[in-house]
Amino acid sequence: MKVLAICHHAGSGISVIYERIIGELCRYAEVDVLADYTPDIQGVRNTYTHQFSKQQRKWTRKLLHWFGVLPIVEKWSRQAVTLVADDYDIVMGFMASSQLMPMVCGRYIAQKLNCKFGIYAVDAIPGPGGWTKPHEYRSKLKAIRNYYQYADYVASSNPHMLDFQLTTFSHKPGLQTGVLLTPSPDEEFVAPPSTENILLYTGSLYGKRNPNHIFKAFKRLLATYPDAQFIMIGLKIKLRKAEKHLSASEREHIQILKPTNNLAPLFARAKVLIDIDADLDTDPFLSSKIVSYLKVNRVILSETGTHSPSRDMFRGLETIIQCNHNADSLYEGLIKAMNMADSNPDFSERNDVIQQFSIKTVGRKLADDLQKLLG
Repeated sequence: MKVLAICHHAGSGISVIYERIIGELCRYAEVDVLADYTPDIQGVRNTYTHQFSKQQRKWTRKLLHWFGVLPIVEKWSRQAVTLVADDYDIVMGFMASSQLMPMVCGRYIAQKLNCKFGIYAVDAIPGPGGWTKPHEYRSKLKAIRNYYQYADYVASSNPHMLDFQLTTFSHKPGLQTGVLLTPSPDEEFVAPPSTENILLYTGSLYGKRNPNHIFKAFKRLLATYPDAQFIMIGLKIKLRKAEKHLSASEREHIQILKPTNNLAPLFARAKVLIDIDADLDTDPFLSSKIVSYLKVNRVILSETGTHSPSRDMFRGLETIIQCNHNADSLYEGLIKAMNMADSNPDFSERNDVIQQFSIKTVGRKLADDLQKLLG
């Protein structure tokens, strides 16, 4: 099986997701990569690089926003195809909401080579349920319909997201689909129980993720645990977000620290890990934070909607306490989490879920899906 994987430099952790999945796919297929940067992926046969300039990015965003078209990316694709020196069984675009190039280029090259065309997106495109402004939603929807309709294989990063994505385009006859979960980090973190009453939230808060409910719950928690601390890492918000709900003395219990790649010392101090999903009852996004938290021997408190990937995938796990988007539910969850953390909980209950998110499982799933597609 010969595969051409197309990806776009995404920054942050998104490119790492693509690279890990493509690297694992190399165990089962002959894989070449076409990208606008030079990815570091072990096992790839050939890497073809075609730059996408800042100016091109700028005008691509503008034309997509104004008209829902991607002519600059189409021109880039016509140039990039000249670099490819082989025939393939399938061309696979790896993309996110902010990087549509792999979809456009994948469709163009698959058509040129008369081979199968697949798309894997880590995001729902366009983001539904308040994640995307109405005009942007319509523009992206118009754009993706022009390309997704030619796909032979479509995959998303959780079942809710796939269900949504399949409503956004007309399906090619015989379309095959798959769920490729965002792989968890390889690292496992095990430490003795913490003696400090610390809540820890890592990552940013953006879009529909709303800290107000957890701030209200934390205010009540301080009455029971006056020494409690809430450490938040890498946020794009300031403490003024807490001013509506917490007094000056209560805000002294909150620390907002700069982003760091070394979370181990903070995991060791934390008693409870906090995850916050979009403030919506129905949402297709699964937080990358909770996937990372799974392999940390700490109780997780998840603020999530009633119809969310987290709600379904982690239902029944006692060490992941699921709460609604309101202060009462979160306060009760925090009390339960603090008590549980002090009672030596059995984190081995997560082993089956952890296995589902392992890179070996995800890579094998993609290889199996593509083999099935090719008959």
